Amino acid sequence: MTDTDTRPKGRPRDPEIRAKVLLAAQRVYLARGLPGFTFEAVAREAGVGKPALYRRWESTDELLDDVLRSHALVPTETSTGDIRAQLIDIALATLRLADSEEGSFVLRVSSERGSGGGMFERYFERFRSFIHSQNRALVAAAIERGELSLDRDPDIIVLSITGAMLAGTLLSLAPSPVADPAAAEDYCRRVVDEVLGADARRPPADEGGPSGTE
Repeated sequence: MTDTDTRPKGRPRDPEIRAKVLLAAQRVYLARGLPGFTFEAVAREAGVGKPALYRRWESTDELLDDVLRSHALVPTETSTGDIRAQLIDIALATLRLADSEEGSFVLRVSSERGSGGGMFERYFERFRSFIHSQNRALVAAAIERGELSLDRDPDIIVLSITGAMLAGTLLSLAPSPVADPAAAEDYCRRVVDEVLGADARRPPADEGGPSGTE
């Protein structure tokens, strides 16, 4: 080794350290909120030295913003079947999110939204853009093809279903998709059918004749 060799001494870098630190950062934020979100706490939770964090993130704000950007907020790909099946898939994806560590993270971010600056607002803008807009488009397309009544409101349908999943989890009324998958799926079906009402039994226009005709 020459005098000009600046390679770091000691253990080689862990190739998965970023994923490890992001998970640790999420857990630290969940447990302590913004006041307790420090490099020292994250490094201890991740089992790494603080220099490993300083090499990758200039500040705790930058680290937390990286955690927010790393979240895959779009639900799993919905079915290609009728809108009822798609909405049940959306409901189940939302229930799984609400029942997970990521869901707890979303709730904590929401509770501190006013103190998180622009990064929290960007987080929820992605939430609206990626999840709600995508799901709303599915409902709008179902209305367009005559599978749902023309007077249905796509926003209200989506919010009624996803809201029932979130509230059901908060109030411990919804079955856990991890502890009881069958009961969770049944819960999602019942919520969707309740929201759709008569439209839950409405055939697509190309199967049951033009919308609004006898």
